[in-house]
Amino acid sequence: MRPDPVGGALLDQRGIPTNECLHCGSNVFVIKAVFEDYEIAGYYLDATCAVCECPVTAPCPVDRPD
Repeated sequence: MRPDPVGGALLDQRGIPTNECLHCGSNVFVIKAVFEDYEIAGYYLDATCAVCECPVTAPCPVDRPD
């Protein structure tokens, strides 16, 4: 586990899709993806922040605000 750059306990952000970690502000997530013909064909929404490792729910296109 990486040291928390913000300090304190991890913030569990699962349940509401987000494109930015509320704990540290990063928009880089670690996800599990499915590949077909060298392209991403799908991905799981369970993710972690790549910086502070807080659990998050990754967004998908329908989550984009209008």
